[in-house]
This record gives sequence, structure tokens and C-alpha cells, in this order.
Amino acid sequence: MNRSIRIALLALVASSTVPCAWAGVTVPPPGTDPTITRTGRHENRVYAGINWNFGVRDGATVVLGYRAAKISSGGHVDGFKAEIGYVLSGAPTGLAEARVKYLNGSRSVQGELGAGFSFASQAPLVNLGVQGPYINGGVDYLFGKGSLASIGVDTLGEAKKPTETATCAAGSVLVSGVCQID
Repeated sequence: MNRSIRIALLALVASSTVPCAWAGVTVPPPGTDPTITRTGRHENRVYAGINWNFGVRDGATVVLGYRAAKISSGGHVDGFKAEIGYVLSGAPTGLAEARVKYLNGSRSVQGELGAGFSFASQAPLVNLGVQGPYINGGVDYLFGKGSLASIGVDTLGEAKKPTETATCAAGSVLVSGVCQID
């Protein structure tokens, strides 16, 4: 075989094993990890729960509320809750307390600071509380009446994770969580 044909075949084989490059853009080798980008999200939820109260009124209260939360890309939670309760025991049945609360914390635990009105005691109130996955607790100070502590369970689980987006470099596609040459 002619020497120049052998050199041309050898050059062709050698060039097929080198990573490709087009106009200064290098395609990553097969099997590289994608770039993960996290973005914050909003989570708006209606919830229900039952609280056991101690202090100004001892007994149970059913609660219905709404939580609007912003979860940052790092998992920090910031938002508000609005809720109203209905007395089941410990006082005449009827409206209990209405509260609006600022919340701040992590995906799993948020501190709360709020204000509202107690229909059962006919008094304005301020509130300090904590919310965890499916459990809550807090203390209301009812002006001119005293304190009302509570612990309860509800339908609010852990706030959802930030949204994650996986991307690959130009010339690659995402296949089963790994970037592959297109």
C-alpha cells in the first residue's frame, strides 16, 4: 500500500479520538455532570389543624388557615399566615381567635410573630409561635385577659425544596442525569 495512503488513514483514525471543537467551543466528554441551578419558589397553601389551649381558656380549638411562603434558592422561608379558630371545648363553642402572622425560618422550622383578636375573650392579642412539619406551638397575649398557650397538629408539612434545573453545555443533552454528546 502506498505510504501516503497509510499516513492519511492513520491521521483519520487519530483525529476521530480527539474531543471535538467548533469555533472555540469545546464539547465536554461523554458522561459529565450537568450544571444545577436552584431558583426560589412560592408556596401557597390552605391548612387545617387542631390546637390544645392552656391559660385564659383550657380546651381544644380547630384552626383553618392560609400560608403564603417564599422559599429562597438556599432554602430560607419568609412569608405570612392568616388563620381563624373555632372553640370546641373549654369555653362556649364559637369563633376563637383570628390571627395574621409573619413567618421566617428554614424549610423545616419557622418562627412566627403576629397579631389578632380573640372573639372568645373579646380582646386584641399579640402572638409568638413556631411551626414545624405537621406540628405548631405558640403563646398569645390577650390584652387585659392574660396568656393563652397552645400546642397543635396541622396539615402543614415541610416547605418544598427550591426548584432545580439541570443544564448541559452546548452540543450535549441530558440523559438520565448525565450530559451526553448530542
